[in-house]
Amino acid sequence: MTLEQLSSASNLTKSFVSKVERGISVPSISTAMRLAESFDLTISQLVGEDHYEDGISVVRKGERRSFMRPGAALNYNYETLAAPKRFKRMEPYIMRPPFKFQGKRFFEHVGEEFMFVLSGTIEVEFSNQTYQLHSGDSLYFDSHLPHRSRSLGTKHASVLVVVLSMGPRDSSL
Repeated sequence: MTLEQLSSASNLTKSFVSKVERGISVPSISTAMRLAESFDLTISQLVGEDHYEDGISVVRKGERRSFMRPGAALNYNYETLAAPKRFKRMEPYIMRPPFKFQGKRFFEHVGEEFMFVLSGTIEVEFSNQTYQLHSGDSLYFDSHLPHRSRSLGTKHASVLVVVLSMGPRDSSL
């Protein structure tokens, strides 16, 4: 696929796709989902995970791969939790949101999203509502709703995030 074809398929600018390809820019989860769907892949497959055996995927704590580099682009850090499982409908991550919102940017993508706060406190903002979630709290929402999150307090919160993608492969759900 050419840069121009990928740009068109993902509805991203050719310049941005080129920067991602060269490692200059790091995409958000919603942007990575768009890129992965352009190739009919999961995000985990997009970042190079392809080992999968017997219908079971075990990822030990020390084997989790960081999806976003700490301090990069939007300052979100994600660790994959089921990367070896191919052709999955859910994308589970541990997310550590930044302390500050990045301008006025919100994220939206197809599917549904579930958040469970493992530690710390986060604020999740939608276009017309804001929720403060503490350790043990959860939130489930349609991920086409513009949303963003940030850590509150002095330590980054850790949040289990599960995204259910309803892309072309999953339209029968």
